Amino acid sequence: AREWTGPAQTKDEHPVELLANIQDRAGAERAEASQAAGIGLFRTELSFLNTPTEPSIDEQTDLYRSVFGRFPGAKIVVRTLDAGSDKPVAFASVPNEENPALGVRGLRTSGIDEGLLTRQIDAIVTASVEHDGPNWIMAPMVSTVSEARWFAGLIRERGLKAGIMIEVPSAAIMIDK
Repeated sequence: AREWTGPAQTKDEHPVELLANIQDRAGAERAEASQAAGIGLFRTELSFLNTPTEPSIDEQTDLYRSVFGRFPGAKIVVRTLDAGSDKPVAFASVPNEENPALGVRGLRTSGIDEGLLTRQIDAIVTASVEHDGPNWIMAPMVSTVSEARWFAGLIRERGLKAGIMIEVPSAAIMIDK
Protein backbone atom coordinates (compact mmCIF):
# COMPACT_ATOMS: atom_id res chain seq x y z
CA ALA A 1 0.00 0.00 0.00
CA ARG A 2 2.85 2.42 0.75
CA GLU A 3 4.22 2.02 -2.76
CA TRP A 4 0.87 2.53 -4.48
CA THR A 5 0.64 5.74 -6.51
CA GLY A 6 -2.83 5.54 -8.00
CA PRO A 7 -4.97 6.25 -9.78
CA ALA A 8 -7.81 5.39 -7.40
CA GLN A 9 -10.04 3.18 -9.51
CA THR A 10 -11.64 -0.22 -9.66
CA LYS A 11 -10.12 -3.04 -11.68
CA ASP A 12 -12.37 -2.08 -14.61
CA GLU A 13 -11.05 1.53 -14.37
CA HIS A 14 -14.08 3.13 -12.72
CA PRO A 15 -12.76 6.14 -10.74
CA VAL A 16 -13.02 5.96 -6.95
CA GLU A 17 -12.96 9.02 -4.70
CA LEU A 18 -10.14 8.31 -2.25
CA LEU A 19 -10.62 10.51 0.82
CA ALA A 20 -8.66 10.52 4.08
CA ASN A 21 -9.95 9.98 7.58
CA ILE A 22 -8.25 12.47 9.92
CA GLN A 23 -8.46 13.78 13.45
CA ASP A 24 -6.32 16.90 13.48
CA ARG A 25 -3.88 19.19 11.65
CA ALA A 26 -1.10 16.57 11.73
CA GLY A 27 -3.45 14.03 10.15
CA ALA A 28 -4.29 16.53 7.41
CA GLU A 29 -0.58 16.99 6.74
CA ARG A 30 -0.08 13.22 6.44
CA ALA A 31 -3.12 12.98 4.16
CA GLU A 32 -1.79 15.79 1.99
CA ALA A 33 1.41 13.79 1.46
CA SER A 34 -0.60 10.68 0.50
CA GLN A 35 -2.74 9.77 -2.48
CA ALA A 36 -5.86 11.17 -0.79
CA ALA A 37 -7.93 13.48 -2.98
CA GLY A 38 -9.51 15.20 0.02
CA ILE A 39 -10.93 14.55 3.49
CA GLY A 40 -13.86 12.16 3.82
CA LEU A 41 -14.08 12.29 7.60
CA PHE A 42 -12.57 14.92 9.88
CA ARG A 43 -13.31 13.57 13.37
CA THR A 44 -13.28 16.91 15.17
CA GLU A 45 -13.77 15.55 18.68
CA LEU A 46 -10.36 13.85 18.55
CA SER A 47 -8.72 17.28 18.35
CA PHE A 48 -10.29 18.18 21.70
CA LEU A 49 -9.75 15.07 23.84
CA ASN A 50 -7.35 16.92 26.15
CA THR A 51 -9.15 20.27 26.08
CA PRO A 52 -10.86 21.03 29.42
CA THR A 53 -13.10 23.82 28.13
CA GLU A 54 -14.77 24.57 24.82
CA PRO A 55 -12.35 26.33 22.44
CA SER A 56 -13.50 29.73 21.24
CA ILE A 57 -14.98 30.08 17.77
CA ASP A 58 -11.70 31.70 16.68
CA GLU A 59 -9.62 28.80 18.04
CA GLN A 60 -11.86 26.28 16.33
CA THR A 61 -11.79 28.29 13.10
CA ASP A 62 -7.97 28.26 13.11
CA LEU A 63 -7.93 24.47 13.50
CA TYR A 64 -10.47 23.89 10.74
CA ARG A 65 -8.79 26.43 8.44
CA SER A 66 -5.48 24.55 8.81
CA VAL A 67 -7.21 21.44 7.42
CA PHE A 68 -9.09 23.21 4.61
CA GLY A 69 -5.83 24.85 3.55
CA ARG A 70 -4.18 21.49 2.91
CA PHE A 71 -6.68 20.51 0.20
CA PRO A 72 -7.56 23.46 -2.04
CA GLY A 73 -10.39 22.60 -4.40
CA ALA A 74 -10.91 19.18 -2.80
CA LYS A 75 -13.90 17.73 -0.99
CA ILE A 76 -13.77 18.13 2.79
CA VAL A 77 -16.30 16.49 5.11
CA VAL A 78 -16.17 17.73 8.70
CA ARG A 79 -18.07 15.77 11.32
CA THR A 80 -19.42 17.71 14.26
CA LEU A 81 -18.43 16.59 17.74
CA ASP A 82 -19.09 12.96 18.60
CA ALA A 83 -17.99 13.16 22.21
CA GLY A 84 -18.70 10.43 24.71
CA SER A 85 -18.18 6.69 25.13
CA ASP A 86 -14.61 5.98 23.93
CA LYS A 87 -14.02 9.66 23.05
CA PRO A 88 -14.57 11.67 26.25
CA VAL A 89 -14.37 15.41 25.67
CA ALA A 90 -14.62 17.30 28.97
CA PHE A 91 -16.79 20.13 27.64
CA ALA A 92 -19.09 17.99 25.48
CA SER A 93 -19.58 14.63 27.19
CA VAL A 94 -22.42 13.72 29.52
CA PRO A 95 -21.02 12.45 32.82
CA ASN A 96 -22.28 9.05 34.01
CA GLU A 97 -24.10 8.38 30.72
CA GLU A 98 -26.10 5.16 31.19
CA ASN A 99 -25.64 4.08 27.57
CA PRO A 100 -22.35 5.67 26.45
CA ALA A 101 -22.23 3.99 23.03
CA LEU A 102 -25.74 4.90 21.88
CA GLY A 103 -26.89 7.43 24.47
CA VAL A 104 -26.46 11.19 24.71
CA ARG A 105 -23.54 11.94 22.42
CA GLY A 106 -23.03 13.41 18.96
CA LEU A 107 -26.01 15.40 17.71
CA ARG A 108 -27.95 14.40 20.81
CA THR A 109 -25.87 16.71 23.01
CA SER A 110 -27.51 19.65 21.23
CA GLY A 111 -30.56 18.97 23.40
CA ILE A 112 -28.42 19.92 26.38
CA ASP A 113 -26.42 22.75 24.77
CA GLU A 114 -27.48 23.70 21.23
CA GLY A 115 -24.93 26.52 21.28
CA LEU A 116 -22.08 24.01 21.41
CA LEU A 117 -23.21 22.68 18.03
CA THR A 118 -24.00 26.04 16.42
CA ARG A 119 -20.69 27.56 17.55
CA GLN A 120 -18.84 24.63 16.01
CA ILE A 121 -20.84 24.91 12.79
CA ASP A 122 -20.14 28.65 12.60
CA ALA A 123 -16.40 28.02 13.07
CA ILE A 124 -16.43 25.40 10.29
CA VAL A 125 -18.35 27.73 7.99
CA THR A 126 -15.92 30.59 8.65
CA ALA A 127 -12.94 28.31 8.01
CA SER A 128 -14.46 27.06 4.75
CA VAL A 129 -15.07 30.51 3.23
CA GLU A 130 -11.70 30.61 1.45
CA HIS A 131 -11.84 26.94 0.44
CA ASP A 132 -13.06 26.48 -3.12
CA GLY A 133 -13.90 22.79 -2.94
CA PRO A 134 -17.08 21.01 -1.89
CA ASN A 135 -17.54 21.65 1.85
CA TRP A 136 -19.74 19.31 3.85
CA ILE A 137 -20.71 19.15 7.51
CA MET A 138 -21.88 15.80 8.82
CA ALA A 139 -23.64 14.99 12.09
CA PRO A 140 -23.08 11.84 14.13
CA MET A 141 -25.68 9.86 16.09
CA VAL A 142 -28.73 10.98 14.12
CA SER A 143 -31.70 8.74 14.95
CA THR A 144 -34.82 10.30 13.44
CA VAL A 145 -35.98 11.99 10.27
CA SER A 146 -36.79 15.16 12.22
CA GLU A 147 -33.24 15.31 13.62
CA ALA A 148 -31.80 14.88 10.12
CA ARG A 149 -34.03 17.63 8.74
CA TRP A 150 -33.27 19.98 11.62
CA PHE A 151 -29.51 19.49 11.20
CA ALA A 152 -29.67 19.79 7.40
CA GLY A 153 -31.54 23.08 7.80
CA LEU A 154 -28.82 24.47 10.09
CA ILE A 155 -26.15 23.60 7.55
CA ARG A 156 -27.98 24.60 4.37
CA GLU A 157 -28.91 28.02 5.76
CA ARG A 158 -25.16 28.58 6.11
CA GLY A 159 -24.49 27.55 2.50
CA LEU A 160 -22.81 24.17 2.93
CA LYS A 161 -23.86 20.61 2.19
CA ALA A 162 -25.26 18.54 5.03
CA GLY A 163 -24.81 14.86 5.76
CA ILE A 164 -25.35 12.41 8.57
CA MET A 165 -23.59 9.30 9.80
CA ILE A 166 -25.67 6.18 9.36
CA GLU A 167 -24.52 4.41 12.51
CA VAL A 168 -27.56 4.24 14.77
CA PRO A 169 -29.87 1.25 14.17
CA SER A 170 -32.94 3.46 13.76
CA ALA A 171 -31.21 5.54 11.06
CA ALA A 172 -30.28 2.39 9.17
CA ILE A 173 -33.84 1.07 9.37
CA MET A 174 -35.28 4.40 8.12
CA ILE A 175 -32.65 5.02 5.41
CA ASP A 176 -35.35 5.32 2.76
CA LYS A 177 -36.75 8.36 4.59
